[in-house]
Amino acid sequence: MREKSQPVVESDKVVYVGILHSQSGAMSTSEASLQDAELMAIAEINATGGVLGKQIVPIVADGASKAKIFASEAKKLIESAQVATIFGGWTSASRKAVLPVVEQLNNLLWYPSQYEGLEASPNIFYTGSCPNQQIEPAVNWLLNNVGTKFYLLGSDHVYPRTANKIVKAQLKRFGGSCVGEEYAEIGANDFQEAIAQIKLAQPDVVFSSLNGESNLAFYQQYQEAGITAAEIPIMSVSISEEELQRLGANVPEGHYAAWSYFQTINTPKNQEFVANFQKKYGQQRAISDPIEAAYTAVYLWKQAVELAGSFATAKVRQAAIGLNLVAPVGKVTIEGNNHLWKPLRIGKIQQNGQFTLVWDSNRAIAPEPWLGIERLQAPTVPVIVDLLKEVSNGIEYSCQLEEKSRALEGLMAELIASNQQLRQTQQQLLAAEARNRELQQREKLLQHRLSSQIRDSLESDTIVNIAVNEIHDLLNIDCCLFLWYIRSAVPAYFQATQTVCDRTKPESCNESNSIEVVEVLGNRILETSWLAIDDLENSPNLDEISRLRLKNVRVKGLLAAPVHTRSGASGIVVCTHNQVRVWTDQEIEMLISVVEQLAIAIDQAKLYEESCTSAALAQAHAKQLQTTLEDLKQTQAQLVQTEKMSTLGQLVAGVAHEINNPVSFICGNLNYAKGYTQDLLDLVKLYQQHYPQPKPEIKDFIAQIELDFLLEDLPKTLSSMEIGSSRIHKLVTSLRNFSRRGQAKMQPFNLHEGIETTLLILSNRLKAQGSHPGIKIIKEYGELPPVDCYPSEINQVFMNLLGNAIDALEEKENLEDNQIFQPQIWIRTEVINGEKVQIHIGDNGPGISSERISQMFEPFFTTKPIGKGTGLGLSISHQIIVEKHQGKIECFSQPGEGTEFIIELPISQIHSNKESQCREAIA
Repeated sequence: MREKSQPVVESDKVVYVGILHSQSGAMSTSEASLQDAELMAIAEINATGGVLGKQIVPIVADGASKAKIFASEAKKLIESAQVATIFGGWTSASRKAVLPVVEQLNNLLWYPSQYEGLEASPNIFYTGSCPNQQIEPAVNWLLNNVGTKFYLLGSDHVYPRTANKIVKAQLKRFGGSCVGEEYAEIGANDFQEAIAQIKLAQPDVVFSSLNGESNLAFYQQYQEAGITAAEIPIMSVSISEEELQRLGANVPEGHYAAWSYFQTINTPKNQEFVANFQKKYGQQRAISDPIEAAYTAVYLWKQAVELAGSFATAKVRQAAIGLNLVAPVGKVTIEGNNHLWKPLRIGKIQQNGQFTLVWDSNRAIAPEPWLGIERLQAPTVPVIVDLLKEVSNGIEYSCQLEEKSRALEGLMAELIASNQQLRQTQQQLLAAEARNRELQQREKLLQHRLSSQIRDSLESDTIVNIAVNEIHDLLNIDCCLFLWYIRSAVPAYFQATQTVCDRTKPESCNESNSIEVVEVLGNRILETSWLAIDDLENSPNLDEISRLRLKNVRVKGLLAAPVHTRSGASGIVVCTHNQVRVWTDQEIEMLISVVEQLAIAIDQAKLYEESCTSAALAQAHAKQLQTTLEDLKQTQAQLVQTEKMSTLGQLVAGVAHEINNPVSFICGNLNYAKGYTQDLLDLVKLYQQHYPQPKPEIKDFIAQIELDFLLEDLPKTLSSMEIGSSRIHKLVTSLRNFSRRGQAKMQPFNLHEGIETTLLILSNRLKAQGSHPGIKIIKEYGELPPVDCYPSEINQVFMNLLGNAIDALEEKENLEDNQIFQPQIWIRTEVINGEKVQIHIGDNGPGISSERISQMFEPFFTTKPIGKGTGLGLSISHQIIVEKHQGKIECFSQPGEGTEFIIELPISQIHSNKESQCREAIA
């Protein structure tokens, strides 16, 4: 966000507003023009005196094409910059991210883009079109003028997916059909497969909701595929004059677009707007519907502020409702749901990148973001609206899951590439080994023996050890060493890693003397290919300083050669002898050859070590990805089931709560009503006793109301009401027990109460109905103590098992035809060893084969017909019992003889957890 040097607050002369668009990222190209329009409107308003005598100062912030950044920048604009309002947003994701911010901080967002509807925040004014103002009229026009077979193509985010659901519903209603539906990632540029599917499906029209740069690629490839607008036209609700301008000479002439605004609208207001915009930003600039909507939003805010006489959010919002403005698009009006009345126009693309009008609504269309539900006069409208909100949120969540899935696929692709690279590395290693073997074959038998032993190992320490031992034995010397040159140290030094001496001659083990020689001559050895000294004491090749330093060293003969690896490491092989030793050319050549092979072997060992490391990392990565994928599947399945049961619990708890209030009122007052009624009846009887002969009018009224029958029947009626209210109260109690709202933590629970509550809820399915004889429940309850558990989740397990048992019995009943069959469910509970409880739930249904029993608790596995079962109930039940309660659940069944589930739970979870910890410690 662009900060000011002075505190950014409302003053006597200026008022600050936020401009929040993407100046970076994938959406920056599309949003830049909206920011230009808003800044132009602000400049025009300032030129005419501003708002309420104040000049407008825009604070520009960058949403960076990311929803989270939009939210954080909006918060900064409101809290730090203290803006009076915000103009901005582009994608639905950015709007949904800013919505809770402006609602929480009580500010206003003016959102300029068309969107999917299913939203109406009091803190957002929607100046773009909603579906009934753009999508529905466009589909109707296509059905009447183009054809009935639609192919739906959109970008993979909330607006296109929601829009296409509306299109499909409209097609179904008016006799059209959807012959194909496909979504592309945001920013995708390869549509060859989609175009091939369009050719195969042969629709009458392609309905496109592609966004941004994807539009350009699709239209260009569509033309290259040879499909003309005359054959299969495209109707777009997202391509505008700006995108067409970027296509240059490849303008898709003849295709259609549906917008409220086109640059070619021939009205004085629009011509003035176009002229001013192009004068400010260039004559070649194209103007689109979102640009006009962004420009109009600033003027609507100005008008609302002036009508309110204040910049306060509540006053501006109240003043804005019902405002009229003659805008470039035509006359617009702000509806009570914060949306605009706007017209709809359909244009055909021309060669110059502009649109010629082919259809006009000729009137402003009322905004109906809730798909017309708001027109209904029914008490259920708020509930339906809440459900519709969840539809949009569900689509957004689905898009996020698909995005994560694509990211996972990308990681898998990286893993495959890594594996391929590993195979190439291994092939290179094998090729290097082959070259090494070829080189070794040229060596003498002695050298071949040495290289063969080196090649047997690919560990650097082992290789060096073999080389040093072989050199010591082959040259028959007193001592042989290998030292690494530690160049990175300050100062650098030599470090001995392998030393071999003649152990039969203790006096020959002169390792320290050999190291002292290297300290004196090491740098000289590294700079040459070899160094041979027959007699250190009398060698002419030594300078006086070196000779003096080596005077007291017992070493006489010295043969050394440097080892330089490709990785940059350096070392020295040093051969020393306690007596004067004349080194032959053959010995020198042998040492040079061995050193060269040693360097190659060390490089190979390093490469092999890196390959093994890469392979281990790749395998660990693959295992982690597989685990992540399995966790994602299980989490997704559990989320679906948990959400379903949570929704059911909330519904049950809500219904129970709403019923409980009036029932409690009735129950609480029924005794008073009985007493009052009895007093009145006693009073009537006293009147009859003391005034046996009432007046004629009273006699007639007594006869008319049948007083004797009333005196007899009224107490019975009140008793019946008392019985009924009591039954309702018990049902409400059962529903509340089942839902267990607010009991998310583990606590002692009466399992029998949970079973009885579940049976009460399922009682309708247990009763005899028509030819259905009813299900007999056999209970064998033991004396169970309260069990530590999550009550709502245990109730969910009971509901799953009993529901499955009822389904199985109904299935067998249908198979038995008219034969006598008495369906039964038996429930038995008992305590095991004083530490655990068992719950047996069995039935005499058709049973399950042994092959299927092994799959019973797997996610998405079901024995029910397609469309009836989700395959999640038993999987979730298994997780609840085993993972959350450290219990067991088993299934026993024989085909034709029924099925029994046995649940085993620890009575105390504290004791169970200690046992688990002990077992883990022992393991």
